[in-house]
Formats: sequence, structure tokens, C-alpha cells
Amino acid sequence: MLQRLICECGAELSSCAAFCLNCGRRHAVGCGVYVSESRVFVRIFGERDFEEFSIKRYDEDVSIRNLYEILAERIYSYRVESIVVSGESEELIDEALEGLRSTLYPFDVSVSDAFDSPQSFFERLERVLRLEKELKTVKIPPEEKIHGSHSTIIGGREGYKLILSLAKSPYVKKVVPGVIEGNATSIGGGVKLKLTRSDEKGNVRALLIDGSSVQQVYVITTASSREEGEEVLKLLSGYVRDLQE
Repeated sequence: MLQRLICECGAELSSCAAFCLNCGRRHAVGCGVYVSESRVFVRIFGERDFEEFSIKRYDEDVSIRNLYEILAERIYSYRVESIVVSGESEELIDEALEGLRSTLYPFDVSVSDAFDSPQSFFERLERVLRLEKELKTVKIPPEEKIHGSHSTIIGGREGYKLILSLAKSPYVKKVVPGVIEGNATSIGGGVKLKLTRSDEKGNVRALLIDGSSVQQVYVITTASSREEGEEVLKLLSGYVRDLQE
């Protein structure tokens, strides 16, 4: 839905999410891209409303490359800082992720789960974006967020990288590696980090797994309730997923 408004500098904007060329102010707080077999849907979220458009998708290599170049150019015009990608299937999500990351540098492009429709994805993303705006953030170097009496982190360098990925979130205050336990069976596949649940205070529990060894990890967040904690957990899943793909 389009809406004309005036920027703080007095310049007229074409929509609620438009970038002001006069003063350089961003009005977009996030962007969602949803890919179906026939179309790609884009919604740019402004501070109070949103703008959206879609482009037909042709299942040919050259057409697909051109599609994401056009999308990248249009998204760039809003100067939006982060883009979240979803779609009808994991294959389409991967296609969009690769296409946008190759053309949208240096913006942050991340992935969500598959959704049945663009509307359900955009509604979900809007709730997350609004929550992110309400949540407090912490400006501490990620390395300084890792604490606890258990200084050993299983998995060596890979285990540490996974723990550090959690600490990079601005909604994480502290990451505490905990007790290391043996497991009867090995899941294989190298070092893995599994986010399990949020507690009533909004903090997140995780398991770092290396072969038959399992280490509990406690993630202290800026969330204040289980509901907010579950949303932070989903955001953290994106950080971890990128490293484990």
C-alpha cells in the first residue's frame, strides 16, 4: 500500500519506506522477499506502513539472473539494511539467497523457513521486525560476551565459531558455555549447534554437539518473556544456519 509523506528535512517522499535523497535518511526498517514458482514478491517495511511489488519469474538461468539483478536494484533504492528471504521450497529460497547475495553487497541477506504463501511470511516477518525495534540492544564486542566457569568449548575452532555466532547478535548480552557430557551415540556430521528453547525470562538454551560429546550453552538475551525469547531464538537460528550450511 502506497502512502505519500514528508521527510523530517521537509522533502516529499514517494512512500513510507522511501530513502530520502535530500538528507540521506532511511525510512525502511526491513525487507522481505518471497519466491514462488511463478513470481517473486517483495515487501519493504517502513516505520509505520509498507510498500510492495512483485516480478514474474521465468524458470531459465539467464532470466533468473536478470530477475535478481532487477530486484537488487529496486531494493537498493530504499537503502534497506537487511533482507529476509523465504519461499515455497528450500530450493527456491537457496536460489534467491544466492541471487541476492551476489548483487546486494554489502546489505545483510538472511533466510527464513519456507512458508505456504507470501502473505503468511510477510505477516510473520513484520511481527519480528517490530519486536526487534522494541528489544534493547547491547554494544559489546562478541568475544567479550563469552563467559562462564567452563572455559573449555568442545569442537575446537569450529565450536568456538558457532558460539561466537550467537554472541554477534545485538540482542545477546552473554553466552555461557556449560557442562560437557558424554552421549551414548554420535550424530556425526562434524560440530553442530542446536538451539532448543527459550525459558520464561526470554533466555535461550542450546546444545553444542561434537561427536559423542554434548555441551550445554546458555544464551542470556535482552528479551523479557518467553514470547520475546522465542523470537530471538528464531533470529539466532539464522546466524547459526549460515555457518552450518
